[in-house]
Amino acid sequence: MVTVKRSLQMLMKLAAAYVFAACVSVFVPDVFLLRLSTTLVLLAFSLALMLYFDDHIIDAGTRTYLMTIAGLISFWVILRGAKYIAFEESEIIARHIWYLYYIPVLFIPLMSLFAALSVGEEEQQRPRRGMWAAVAVTAALALTVLTNDLHQLVFRFSPGFAGWDADYSRAPIFFLIYGWVDLLLVTAFCILFSRCRVSASRKLVWIPMLPVLFGFLYLILYAADLWPRIRGALFGEFPEAVCFSMAGMWLSLMYIGLIPSNVRYGRLFELSGLSAQIADGDYRIIYTSSTAAPLSPQQLRSGTDILRGANIRIHRKPVHGGFVYWQDDITELNHIHDELLEAGERLGEEAELLRLENELKEERAQIEAKTRTYDEIAGHVAAQSRRITELCAVAEERPETYAVQMKTVCLLAAYVKRFANLSLLAADRAWIDSTELYLAIQESLRYAGDLGIPAESFLLESGKTASRCALQSYALFEQLLEEALPSLAGIQVSLRKDALKCTFEGASLTLPSGCCAILTREDGNSFVRIPLEEAGEAI
Repeated sequence: MVTVKRSLQMLMKLAAAYVFAACVSVFVPDVFLLRLSTTLVLLAFSLALMLYFDDHIIDAGTRTYLMTIAGLISFWVILRGAKYIAFEESEIIARHIWYLYYIPVLFIPLMSLFAALSVGEEEQQRPRRGMWAAVAVTAALALTVLTNDLHQLVFRFSPGFAGWDADYSRAPIFFLIYGWVDLLLVTAFCILFSRCRVSASRKLVWIPMLPVLFGFLYLILYAADLWPRIRGALFGEFPEAVCFSMAGMWLSLMYIGLIPSNVRYGRLFELSGLSAQIADGDYRIIYTSSTAAPLSPQQLRSGTDILRGANIRIHRKPVHGGFVYWQDDITELNHIHDELLEAGERLGEEAELLRLENELKEERAQIEAKTRTYDEIAGHVAAQSRRITELCAVAEERPETYAVQMKTVCLLAAYVKRFANLSLLAADRAWIDSTELYLAIQESLRYAGDLGIPAESFLLESGKTASRCALQSYALFEQLLEEALPSLAGIQVSLRKDALKCTFEGASLTLPSGCCAILTREDGNSFVRIPLEEAGEAI
């Protein structure tokens, strides 16, 4: 009963639309702009029909054919407007536009047949030979109409086409055309009826017959000139009657289920396996599935998820026009959650043990690394340490030399301290600022000055220096300084980011074997250039 009611309501709406379009055609004044109103109204209806088919038909092939039908209806409406508005004064053009009416007249039933054949078939199924034969016959009949002026086998006119729009008679091919149209529509009906497997839909086949009977009744009365006229004009022209009849037929076929569509959302939702409900904006339930649990008004208005018991969770999400509610059985999730918690606790304990073990390993590795660094430092400054011990012993034996011996000790101790600082920096980073090297050399020169040796240092350019190169440069500088001490009359050092230059006055020096520094001697002085990229000998 619900399907019958909804189908009849839809047909009544179409009938009201037909009456409205007819009233516009009859009662709107025949002036330039208002003359378009009927065409615009009918065009709007046809475009709405096309959008409806596009949105509601499930099968792609059927949807294409029905949208083609809606497109042909739109084309017919445009032809109607062109005939009565744009080319009313040009008889030849208006007559041929009238002939063009028969393209939608013939091809709408043909597309109806194809739509019926597409129901229940695979999308990629190859067309039948009979379909091509139907296309050929339809095209031949359409071509016969379009060339009627040459043979007048469809319509016969008075000589010279005088009064052609009202004074004409129908020739044999006209009746052949309408016989062919009737055959196509009856065949489409039979195919749909035979393929329908739902007995309820078969019993409602009389509903789509109502608009078809209206169309046949209109054609009979129109041909007999008995259709009602108001103010001398037909109450609904031939195109409107046929188009509304076809639209009503296909929409009815969709409503009763002979054409698969997605219009019965409520029933589909009720039978689905989802435990869900849909409410409108006022929280009134519109659709509900058979397995959905009822919700109280407070639960419907709740803005958060609802827990029903320990294992049922009800979710809510806003949708266009209202809300959707669905419930999840989270029993398995809770079980998994408990297992994960237990596993997480075990893993947490294991992770803590691993963390402590890793910390111990890291601390041990740091201690070992520091120990290696300290051992390397001690090994490199071993000579200076022995020299400091010897000088302290001499100072104890010969107190009068204490001051001189302690100044030399300070010079050697400054190197030990500064070399240790540079070594610790190099252990943490690959590059250091050349200023660190300059400060180390500057401190050594300061203690050389305490020994009465004039000393100057200049930082001409700073930048990043490889830590290894800084250590090697400072070690070579110290070696040369200690060698030059007995005869050293003065020392000058300048540092750039690429080289360390040293001038030893009064000292004739010799570079260690394998050293990459450059030594020149002149007038008893030694000039040494230590490239920081190579930094002399390896430590």
